[in-house]
This record gives sequence, structure tokens and C-alpha cells, in this order.
Amino acid sequence: MTEVSIIVPFKNEKEYVREVISKIYNYFLAEKTDFEIIAIDDSTDETWDILKKMGKTYKRVKVIKGWKPADYGKAIRKGFKTASGDILIPFNGDMCDSLDDAMKYIKIIKDEGYDMAFGSRYMKGGKVINYPSNKVLISKLGNMFLRLLFGIKCSDVTNTFKGFSRKAIDIINPKADSYEIGLELALKGVRRGLSYKTIPISWTGRKYGISKMKLAKSIKKHFIMSMKIFFDINS
Repeated sequence: MTEVSIIVPFKNEKEYVREVISKIYNYFLAEKTDFEIIAIDDSTDETWDILKKMGKTYKRVKVIKGWKPADYGKAIRKGFKTASGDILIPFNGDMCDSLDDAMKYIKIIKDEGYDMAFGSRYMKGGKVINYPSNKVLISKLGNMFLRLLFGIKCSDVTNTFKGFSRKAIDIINPKADSYEIGLELALKGVRRGLSYKTIPISWTGRKYGISKMKLAKSIKKHFIMSMKIFFDINS
């Protein structure tokens, strides 16, 4: 079994895909980590063609098509299902997450024995670069509400960039189809007694293209998911 699986969803990221795969691959090679990259594609542009070529070039890269109809959470769930790693880390296909932070997640789970590793852009030491101030404010307010409601020791619960042991994913058994999967993984994990540690992380806005997340739709889905978990509905 592989030690670490990096789960990377792509949707029309032809400008990013080569950079993301090569940077992840070379980074973990340099760290002498036993790893694999699971690339899940939901694209309608040339991303899939690029991924297929990279899958042949890089032996530790598995490229698969996402479930239909396509959505972010579905891609992450299919990545979990395909992965063989003991530690699983969703990593965004626009390179907004930090590989140094991913390495810290691995150490938290592998060396310190936690089930889950959370990151916060908003705690002391965290950074948010090139992100609209109105979206930062909405995110902070939403996370404050969730922190008070669930008593969770993380000020960035909605962020999808987290680390999980294989045991944690099996216990949580995520079902979300869209971006609320980050919220579901964290809250269900805490509710089910899994151990976790939160560290400050950095986040950098994309250089190319536009975000696939629609803010109003995402807020609604996050709220519905949080209420389902709070009242233990269809868990």
C-alpha cells in the first residue's frame, strides 16, 4: 500500500494541469515520500488529453474520469475510492494550496498519530493571498458560525484542503457532491470522535482562469450540510 495519496480534481484547468502535476510529483520525490497522485478530470477542454499524457510519463500518477454529472465533491469521493494511500489529502487543481502545508499534514497523521489534520487560513500564522476581501469576510463569518455551533477547534472548517487517515475516511464515509465536502469531512469526523490538529496554512489565489465555485449556491449547500450534520439527518 502507498503511504500518501494526493487527490487532485481538475475541471477545465489546461493552463494549470502540467504545472500542478509536475510540482506535486517533484516535491514529494525530493521529500523521499512514498506517494501517488490521483488526478480526477471533469473537463470539457484539453485537460483530459494532457492528463493522459502525463499519466504515461509519471508512473505514480493515476488519471481517471469523474462521476457524472460532474461536481467537486464527487471527484474527491472518487479519488478517495481509487486511492491506495494510508494518508489522503485533497489538493486543489489550481495550485492555491501549499505543498509545504501538505507535508505538515502528513507528519501530523503519520508521526503524531492524529486521525485528521486541518488547516486554517485565518488563525495566527495563516495567510490569504490574492483573494477578494468580500469573499474572505463571508468565509470568516460562516466559519465563526460553525465554530460556535459545533465547538470545533478550527477557524476554517469549510476549507477543502485537509489531511485524513484511511481509517478516518472509512468512518466518515462522505456523501457530499459539491464543495461542501470539506465541511462534511471535518464536522462528521469530529462528531464521530476522530482526533485532529489544526495548523496555520497559506492560500494563494489562482493565476489563470476563474474559480468554478458559485458563491451563493455554495453558501446554501454548506448551510444545508451543516444542519444535516447538527441534527444527524441522513448521516
